[in-house]
Amino acid sequence: MKSLAVLAAAAAPLASALSLSVASTGGNATITTNQYGLLFEEIYNSGDGGLYGELIRNRAFQGGNINGVATLDRTTDYWTAVNGVTLAIDTSTPAVSTSLPYQMRMDVPTDTTDAVGFYNEGFWGFNIDSTKRYITSFYLRGTYHGVVNCYFQDALTGDQLSTVSLEVSQTAGQGWVQHMSATFMPTTTLAYPNVTFYFMFEDGASLAGESLYFNMLSVFKQTYDNRNNGLREDMATALAELGAKWIRLPGGSNMEGPYPPYYWKWNATIGSLLNRPGRPGVWGDINTDGFGILEQLQMTIDLGLEVVLAVWDGLYINDSIISEADIDPYVDQALNLLEFLLGDTSTTYGALRKSLGYSNPFTISYVEIGNEDNISNGESSYKAYRYMAFYTAIRALYPDLPLVSTINPAPSGLTGIDGTIDLHIYENEATFVNLFNTFDQASRKYPVFVGEYAAIRTGSHTSGQVGVQTFGMACAEAIFLLGCERNADVIIGTAYGALFKEYNEEPGTVAVMKHTANEILYSMSYYVQQLFGANVGTQTLPVTATGAGFGPVYWSAVLNADGQTVLKMVNYAGTTNPVTVTIEGSTATSATLYVMSAPSSASVNNLSGLGGTTSNITTSTLTGTAGTFSVPFTSGYQIVVLVV
Repeated sequence: MKSLAVLAAAAAPLASALSLSVASTGGNATITTNQYGLLFEEIYNSGDGGLYGELIRNRAFQGGNINGVATLDRTTDYWTAVNGVTLAIDTSTPAVSTSLPYQMRMDVPTDTTDAVGFYNEGFWGFNIDSTKRYITSFYLRGTYHGVVNCYFQDALTGDQLSTVSLEVSQTAGQGWVQHMSATFMPTTTLAYPNVTFYFMFEDGASLAGESLYFNMLSVFKQTYDNRNNGLREDMATALAELGAKWIRLPGGSNMEGPYPPYYWKWNATIGSLLNRPGRPGVWGDINTDGFGILEQLQMTIDLGLEVVLAVWDGLYINDSIISEADIDPYVDQALNLLEFLLGDTSTTYGALRKSLGYSNPFTISYVEIGNEDNISNGESSYKAYRYMAFYTAIRALYPDLPLVSTINPAPSGLTGIDGTIDLHIYENEATFVNLFNTFDQASRKYPVFVGEYAAIRTGSHTSGQVGVQTFGMACAEAIFLLGCERNADVIIGTAYGALFKEYNEEPGTVAVMKHTANEILYSMSYYVQQLFGANVGTQTLPVTATGAGFGPVYWSAVLNADGQTVLKMVNYAGTTNPVTVTIEGSTATSATLYVMSAPSSASVNNLSGLGGTTSNITTSTLTGTAGTFSVPFTSGYQIVVLVV
């Protein structure tokens, strides 16, 4: 777990209004390893400008953002001319590829004598670390013989922070030529991201009156596990430290696409970056698709995550729906994706996967047909033909691959593993507390992924959202997770929505983590999931309560893989009375106690300059007698995990 302070403590037995007796056997469920998972979708620069390691913004002129809406209008946004040149979008031929037909043209004045060029703003700046390697590259069309100096510059002081020089010698007749630097390291580390990145042509006089053309301009910082075209290192490390077991990808509403024909097409996200056209995203930005399906699957391997793969099923966010008469090609596309990921190399798409560097098939644990088909006017067509069109075709070729429905119950009376459903729950804090026992009454015919959940409002408020979770909201989510754990016979796993959002892009809604160019905000919810994920069980255990029932203290008990009893408790607006806990059949005199706390229920975690992290998780040794312990609560809002 991240940042656990190890303490030594001993609590003397005290009288308690609530006593819990935890049995050693007799629980209602064997728990899967998938209890805590992740959702990745491209939302508010969670991929481009976030988890995906590319640092240049608008690197290939694939589109932009106008008033919060993704647009295919091509601009030179985030690029600034230096020393009198003019920058413009250009469509002259030849293009660098058929997928990237727009490029940036630099027109140089006829009286130029100095170095000329331009700089990029990045995604709200750049993270400069003198201990890390960087690399830059670009495609150039035109005539230039000379040096191109590429470097970071402090936008506040004007100081040049790095230097790397590329010797360029090419003519216009050569067409597009890629130029790539050696790796370089900045001269200093900055605590702030107010930095730009320059491409400067030193022999400006030779370019006087001429034009040069640019595409796919790139800067990568050292990536997680040093992967080519890989992940931002600190963000991937944060995922690894979260301790989740599975991930649903590629999303999410963004997979559906904002309007025809811009749904997520897997085969437009593979191979050379020059062959990835990108598309308008649902959440306001262009997707470059640099973080494509293979990059996402490589991430799951590097992080040890099982995969819940979503396939597009004919529904767009704007309510457009593929008709029954036209659905077959989209079913075929889903089958092609599965062959690409699962097929041996003798198959058409298995061979394609091998040609891209992956000889061995991937492992897919579940396939989800669509996303949120209960909204966007999608439910009737999902029930009538869309779900079964995909289900029947996939099941015929992959009889053992579990399939997931996005509506409840699954269409056409499917039950058991074939009736698995994905529920998404976004509610206020009070509702999450009340959801504690919601699955006690759930039908056991339909296994459930809670594929997205989040407390998005404090208290019982019914409108608006908060920008960052309070500790009270995180406690409410923890109570809901206890209810899921108690019903592990029907709940396969849970995942918070969303995983990442860029702090500047979307400060007003929640995420597990918010990121800037150089910092990560770990929410209260992050630490709840980390604490619970580090204390998963293999079997639920019955708990008998005396003196009080559920509320204000809520609980769940499991047996872990080491044979230890794990009792999780949440005190929600309660007293500080201790709880007497007896582990039946145990003679233990010591236990490990994890306590998550915060100054108040209204406390939030924030960026370091805005208050920083206020939550705290401590680890202590609790003494007891013959398997009986007095578990202290020191505030009205607290999350406790006792391991005996």
